Amino acid sequence: MSIVQALVLGAVQGLTEFIPISSSGHLVVVPELMGWDQPGLAFDVLLHAASLIALLVYFSGDLLDLFRGVAAGDRASRRLLLLLVIGSVPAGLAGLLLGSYFEGEFEDASGAALQLLITAAVLVAAEAALKYHERHTAARGEMLRRIDDLGPVDATAVGVAQAIAIWPGISRSGSTIGAGLALGMARDTAARFAFLLAIPALFGAALVQIPDLGEGSLGVGAGIAGFTASLVTSYAAIAGLLRYLRTNTLYPFAAYCVVAGPLFYILL
Repeated sequence: MSIVQALVLGAVQGLTEFIPISSSGHLVVVPELMGWDQPGLAFDVLLHAASLIALLVYFSGDLLDLFRGVAAGDRASRRLLLLLVIGSVPAGLAGLLLGSYFEGEFEDASGAALQLLITAAVLVAAEAALKYHERHTAARGEMLRRIDDLGPVDATAVGVAQAIAIWPGISRSGSTIGAGLALGMARDTAARFAFLLAIPALFGAALVQIPDLGEGSLGVGAGIAGFTASLVTSYAAIAGLLRYLRTNTLYPFAAYCVVAGPLFYILL
């Protein structure tokens, strides 16, 4: 793998991991379109580790407050930690029980392209659900739900959405944010909870793959380039999307998936 290829794929991972257009789908489709070899496991783990570090850096203040609150016996902090643990269970079980099946799906670039249409449908349905909640909360003089208002059933629902998004082409952030909107959360609040829930998911995925890293080799230059590109673009995508969702909808991302999915399929 050349340094240019590593930079491109690192940027693709960083941007699409958090922007709701599916990183797994693009990491399967882009190399196929460019005529490149699929990146090896070591490179994939490296890119996801960079995205995880970007999350940890961006939410460092939130995480420190959470751990301090848990240590001090703060009820709200302990509740949030419990919700994140509960929400992480479905993806963990899916990865352990169906790992071999999902690995096969990552070899199907055409299928990943078409599954972008599922991401589009999820985003449109989520916006429709949010409009419903906005009307009903306004009529009752209430506010949309906050993270503090969530319970174990809500965390499980978002966690199931995250597990489904293991399929390439189905966006993790799109599915989890969409689940949050369906539960009556505002867009930026749903995104914040989705990103916090992505931390244990990314960590767990990397941890599971570590024993297999010896199967491939990765050049130092390509590794550094890919890691740096993924780290920088991941941080930019997190900050940019949270700011965007304060006042804007998910429809542009749905439109992209509607166009990109069939186009990728035709080109492949």
